[in-house]
Amino acid sequence: MQDQPQPGPRPFVQGESCRVLSRGPVATRRFGRLLGEALEAGDVLLLDGPLGAGKTCLTQGLAEGLGIPSGTAISSPSFTLVNQYPGRLPLVHADLYRLEHPEELGELGLWEASETGSVVVIEWSSRFPEEMPPDHLALVISPRSARTRELTLHASGPRAKTRLVELVRKLPAARRRQ
Repeated sequence: MQDQPQPGPRPFVQGESCRVLSRGPVATRRFGRLLGEALEAGDVLLLDGPLGAGKTCLTQGLAEGLGIPSGTAISSPSFTLVNQYPGRLPLVHADLYRLEHPEELGELGLWEASETGSVVVIEWSSRFPEEMPPDHLALVISPRSARTRELTLHASGPRAKTRLVELVRKLPAARRRQ
């Protein structure tokens, strides 16, 4: 099955990280859906990768896993900076690409959204790493070819580690390497 998320060339789970090889947009979206199903109110996901890597595609799957209605258009908040979507868990989707100073983060209300039960996804978080909460999941999407992406998810903190374990349980056993 070409579009299924598959383990990468190294062991699938290494301590507080896991690596998945995605062979197309359908697989990237499916991985996002599984991640969304594992997330809980207040979780923060940092999402990085070059332009065109699939961050929005993954977030579309994440929205599906969070129970956001299927007809909802999930788009990159590059110009609006923050998009919000209601669902089983509300999704606050931010893009820091256009921000110039870390002080601008306070105006976005991301931490308040997390504290009030939303799942917060932050694209381009690597622009301001010192401003990110200590307990978070960080997902880096690395293109390997025109269609193939390596998805590396790292858990920082006990809450994030619990989510990582939950995600690994959701992935098909045939796709895991220990």
